[in-house]
Amino acid sequence: MEKTYNTQIHLKKSDNSIEKLENPIYSKSTFFDEIKSNFELFVGKIQKKLQKEKSFKEILIITKNDIPKDFISHLCRQYPDKNVKVLIPAFDISELEKTDICFDFFVQNKNFEAKLYKYKQNFDNIEIFALFIPRLGEINFSKFESYAPYIKALRICAKKLSPQIIQCEEIPFFLGAEFESQWNSSIKVIQIIRDFSEIESTKLEPFWATINLASKVQMKKICNDKIIKNYIAKLFNIHNKKRFYQIQECIDFIYQNYPKFRKYIDKCDDIEENIIFNKMNFRILKLFPKITFEGENFYNPMFYTLKKADYWGVISKTYYEEIFKRPEICGKLSKQIEKLKNKSTYFSYGNSSKKTKIYQNFNSENFRELRNKNKSYLIKEFSYNRIKTNFIDQNLFKSNEYEIHGYLDSFYEAPLIFIKLTNNIFPDGIDISLNTVLKLFELNKNVQIIINLNELTPHNYIKSWLNFIEQHSEFSGRWLFIYGEINLGQFLAAADIIFLPNRYNTKSSIHFLSMNNGCIPIASRCGIFNDTISDIFDDIAYGNGFKTKHSLLANENVYDTYFNLVIKALNLYTNNPASWNLITKNAINYNSDWTFEIIEKYNQIYNKLLA
Repeated sequence: MEKTYNTQIHLKKSDNSIEKLENPIYSKSTFFDEIKSNFELFVGKIQKKLQKEKSFKEILIITKNDIPKDFISHLCRQYPDKNVKVLIPAFDISELEKTDICFDFFVQNKNFEAKLYKYKQNFDNIEIFALFIPRLGEINFSKFESYAPYIKALRICAKKLSPQIIQCEEIPFFLGAEFESQWNSSIKVIQIIRDFSEIESTKLEPFWATINLASKVQMKKICNDKIIKNYIAKLFNIHNKKRFYQIQECIDFIYQNYPKFRKYIDKCDDIEENIIFNKMNFRILKLFPKITFEGENFYNPMFYTLKKADYWGVISKTYYEEIFKRPEICGKLSKQIEKLKNKSTYFSYGNSSKKTKIYQNFNSENFRELRNKNKSYLIKEFSYNRIKTNFIDQNLFKSNEYEIHGYLDSFYEAPLIFIKLTNNIFPDGIDISLNTVLKLFELNKNVQIIINLNELTPHNYIKSWLNFIEQHSEFSGRWLFIYGEINLGQFLAAADIIFLPNRYNTKSSIHFLSMNNGCIPIASRCGIFNDTISDIFDDIAYGNGFKTKHSLLANENVYDTYFNLVIKALNLYTNNPASWNLITKNAINYNSDWTFEIIEKYNQIYNKLLA
């Protein structure tokens, strides 16, 4: 049975008359074609229905401890049907509410108990869960042996909470999953990565990684291996006269003394402990070849997570493009990243900067007068006499634990520069900031500097720099150095300029807060700084800061590059106040919020994973 279709097309002429044309192409349809067509139509309807039902409703965000309240509240406001939960580590459970979720798990050759708690108060209707492991104590995310058990437990806990999507930020979600049974594939995982260079620097020895992560079955395999047993016995006998021992006792002994044994891991290969450990590493890679990282004798905590995650992303368009253009940023991970490019993306970053309590509040219309009042107030508070008598406004500090060096003089008009230090000297360009300050002082430039470091124990580089500057009395009255936590908004609402010469920048909100307070960033052209700061010399109408021409990683003479940009900015400040007022106005008016477009990008990825 055949049917012939004569398709007619109607075209509209310019004189509004209708002409009937016959299509010269004829098609034949069989009975089977009709059944097939109807079946495809039916399947299409089912798929659409399933896609609609699968559109994500439940997401679990896992972070170290920072709860992304701004992001979640904007996500829920834009998509009210979504149920977003947060999972963080629990350190103090006294004010938390216990849930029914409690379980045992095996890691580091022993059993742990984990309990899930919940915050009694909902923050903007966000359910916040806290995972507590009594035997673990406070989790130090800079130490592998501290965070490894926590990540094993949170993966079990995440399964029990059963979200549709898990968004894991910074923590390598699949750490140790090489030793486990298959993950529940119905739960989709997005891994957010801040900095690949940090991942590259945290490679571990296979033996140390394995005895921290192996399951009971794998630990039995290690303990029964004659070669491993022999090496462990030798290591044990170097430090013990005890003749009879158990393999479990030896492994516990290694846990307690590992940092001491591996103090000279990169030196002195003839040290007996080093020789034994190197042989154990080689043997472990023979027993567990899956953990080999690109043929190296190291274990990479993020390597397997990248392979296993359903999607991964970074928080900057500039950084995303850079990691594919410049593989050296990612080290050995670059090959893996290139392979997994098709399941990756970049997300933009928002920040709902709210003005903190400051001396004088202002907006983009009245900032000229009121910001100067903030500046005068701050300089007065940190004058020599007030510091000497400890008569400083305590609202400027977040706690009583702080230490002040130097002071500020108010007898001359000068641009006030703010610098936020960290102990990450190279990535955050701390050396560039401090070198620039010295050059400005040596050339007798008319500036005043406020430097802040939250940590009370500074890096030796920072300590040496401070010792040097304190010896030069000619710099007195022009600089202030504060150890301890400050109320940042108070300082940014008074300072004219902030130094941001980071070599790497994958997530930062300080420039959002500084622009919101009219403090102009002088930044490197990297990461979020490049995404969100518009250089006044690139965009005369809407420029809100200054940027180097290239990333400070790409430029050999970084000190001169950044210093010249600072001089350029200071010249504009001094000689062209109208332009400086325009930059300040643009900075205050910059919308750094979680816009519809930013949130929608996340939403599209969530739906893509489930569809």
